This record gives sequence, structure tokens and C-alpha cells, in this order.
Amino acid sequence: MQPHRRFSFGSISRRLTSHFWLLIVVGILLTIGLGYLPLDAQTTGIPETVSRCIPQQTRQPIVRSELIGSSRLQGKDYYLLATYTENNQQPTNLIVAVTNGRCEELFFNPMGDRVPFASVVPQSVAQQLTLAQYRREIQRIGKDRFQQQVSEGAASTQNPIWFAEEVWALRQLGITIPANVRVQQ
Repeated sequence: MQPHRRFSFGSISRRLTSHFWLLIVVGILLTIGLGYLPLDAQTTGIPETVSRCIPQQTRQPIVRSELIGSSRLQGKDYYLLATYTENNQQPTNLIVAVTNGRCEELFFNPMGDRVPFASVVPQSVAQQLTLAQYRREIQRIGKDRFQQQVSEGAASTQNPIWFAEEVWALRQLGITIPANVRVQQ
């Protein structure tokens, strides 16, 4: 004869409590682990073809990427991304071109040098990507604050030189170009 097990609320409570804590621990581990997902998991909204061209071997690992804008010219798609590294809130621009499902890194500027997009892509593409970049900034801080930054940026430099794609994009957005700005073609 088998011993008779006595039903008690205490035994049920202990089982539920142990299961509850197990679920809590697993939940915490999953939450912590989400911060260490592979790069592809932190590139929301970026086509898979483009995400394959995000540099993997950089001095500081890229932890997040955002799609800023895209342009198409003669069967080639161009994408401007903002990439973020650990401990750096300032994004680095990355331009990727995709042709027939193959991607190619055209521009990556982790040092933040002032280089026109038109040095690596056709002028019309450079204009569209710059326009997308400025629209994003206006959306983030507002048009008045953006105009103020443009004016202050020009005033802080004697004889400022801006790239043609920058001036074109600012004009498209109705932003006043300061009189002291010279345009580099």
C-alpha cells in the first residue's frame, strides 16, 4: 500500500513560489541579455541587405544604427545611416549602396572629418541624403531651433565654407542661409 499524501496549501504555495522565482530570474536574465544582442537585432527598420554592410571591425564596436534616409539613382539604392558606438552619443555617418541585392560601404567617417557626401556619391544623391538628415534634425529639435543652429554655426566661423548639398538641402527646407557662407562646389 502506498503512503497517503496529504494535501496542504503549504506544499502548493511552496511550489508556486519556487516557480514564480524561477520565472523572475529567467525574465531578468533575458532582459539583461537584450542589451547584448547581435548588431542585426539593433538595426530596426534597416533592410537586411544594408545591415550586412555595417562595419563589424571598428575601433569601438557599433552598438546601434538608424536609417536616416535613402535615394535611388540608375538602379542603385543609396542609404544614409547614423551609427553609434559605445560611450558616444554623436552618430557617425555611413553611406551604403545596394545594387542587385549586394551592398557596398561607400562612406564611413568615424573621425568626424568634414567631407561632402558628393565626394562618394552623385550630387543628386548627396542632396537627397543631406535633405533627409536635416529633416530628421528638424523633426527632433524643431525648425526654429534648427535655423538658430545654422545661424550660430555660420557666425562662429570666419568665412564659413559649406558644401553645395548642404546649401541645397537648407533651401529646400526654407532655412535662411547666412550671408557670410561660401559654397564649395
